[in-house]
Amino acid sequence: RGMATPEKAVTPIGAMKLLEPCQLKPDSTETERILTVLDETITKLEMTRLIPRIIGSLERFARMLGPEITGSLLEHQKLSNEVQHLLGSPGEETIKRAKEQCLKCSLRHILRLFLANPLLCQGLKYEVQVRRSPADVFIKAFVELRDFTLEKILTSPAEEEEKIKFMEEMSLRVEQNKETITALQAELAAAIQTRKEEVDKKDKMIEDLKTTMEKLAKDCKADIQQMQQEGKKQQKEKVKASQEMCARLQENIQHMRAQFTALVLEHRASELVLRKVK
Repeated sequence: RGMATPEKAVTPIGAMKLLEPCQLKPDSTETERILTVLDETITKLEMTRLIPRIIGSLERFARMLGPEITGSLLEHQKLSNEVQHLLGSPGEETIKRAKEQCLKCSLRHILRLFLANPLLCQGLKYEVQVRRSPADVFIKAFVELRDFTLEKILTSPAEEEEKIKFMEEMSLRVEQNKETITALQAELAAAIQTRKEEVDKKDKMIEDLKTTMEKLAKDCKADIQQMQQEGKKQQKEKVKASQEMCARLQENIQHMRAQFTALVLEHRASELVLRKVK
């Protein structure tokens, strides 16, 4: 939001080629020789790493290796055991050096035999399983050195300058993108904080309303109970007053009946007296 669309990066074709050393091809005999030496060294390093494991399972790989390499590996194992025995024994420095030299020559001979059969080397890389070790890091670094060397050999000064310029432009773009991302992240964080504050405020309002409604409901319930109690009390009082009034009326009625009866009797007596007089 509020950001201009960045211009599309224009990548020079030459710079892109320089960034992909695996796509570079040798263009001279000297370059091919350098690469051959480096590739053979990488193969030697990889095979040297595999030799102890191959010797440990020689019966399994004997048919694949052939009699010459198998025999050389057996001889190499024998020399290795002798050197190990001599290293654990005091003295005999001359014999130790001689045996160590023989062991080195044996290893170089085995590596030459392997290099003479590239398909065998590739097959052994897939067949022999070894644990990761510091040698893997060294071999990987050597492969990177090989690619870097090839890149340097095949890169002209103009291409090198173009590549440097391209990398500087890319670094500048990356830095600009980082700044843009940082600004957007800050804006997003502020928006999230504002939204959170609004939500918290509304939550508080809802909580206050809920508390008020609960208080009102409680007060209304208390009022209703009080009104019901007062109504019952008033009803009882009215019933009692009505009963008392009915009792008084009943007494008045009885009293008036008695008076009426007395008057009737009195009138009848007077009437009899008058009749007698008449």
